[in-house]
Amino acid sequence: METTNQTVDLSQLTPAQLEVLVQQAKELEKAKKQAVKAERETYKQIVSDTVTQSFKPLVGLSKHILNVKKLVFDNFESVVEMKNELYGVKESQQSHSFASTDGSITIKIGHRVTESFDDTLSAGIEKVKTYMTTLAKDVESAALVETIMDLLKKDAKGNLKANRVLELTKLASRVNDEDFSDGIRIIQESYKPVRSCNFIEVKFKDEHGKEHALPLSISAFGLEDEPTVETQCIASEEEKEEE
Repeated sequence: METTNQTVDLSQLTPAQLEVLVQQAKELEKAKKQAVKAERETYKQIVSDTVTQSFKPLVGLSKHILNVKKLVFDNFESVVEMKNELYGVKESQQSHSFASTDGSITIKIGHRVTESFDDTLSAGIEKVKTYMTTLAKDVESAALVETIMDLLKKDAKGNLKANRVLELTKLASRVNDEDFSDGIRIIQESYKPVRSCNFIEVKFKDEHGKEHALPLSISAFGLEDEPTVETQCIASEEEKEEE
């Protein structure tokens, strides 16, 4: 049965017929809005279900990463102690690097340090700047002022870099001025480095001798990446242990 689109001449309709059309249009619009609302509610439910389903394996991954990290640090604890005793390594050492006998695997463990200064930093800087105003205006003193100003430049967080503090300390030993030296001491003593996190870095060589970094961060993997032979072997061993 064929259906044809007919044009309705509204001027030929009675008021009652027009009222019927208006009511039908309102009901049609209401139905469309309800359909859109229902679809959006369905979408939100799908999002919620997907989030819930994804959360469980991510929690498992997080726990596994933490357990492996603790395991690695525990494994190397006695090794680090032995290294300290045999080689006289300072306790303040921030990292330790170990390699397999054939050199195919290297594991580096340690802690990151966030550079930080207390509120006395500004006092030390002011003392140093006061000294610079006393310098004679010749080529040599101008070069010294430029050097000091470069060392006093702060980073984006408003702190000096630790290596610059060391350079300032060396500079103080060459400048015969007590106020300047005291300013440098204040800056040096205001340095309060803080441990931010422990880290593990792993490198390995493939069958062709090419070195690779083993990705240990979820963001380090591309969706197109495939597990390395080594990680596949590890996964297989873990599956056997679970059985």
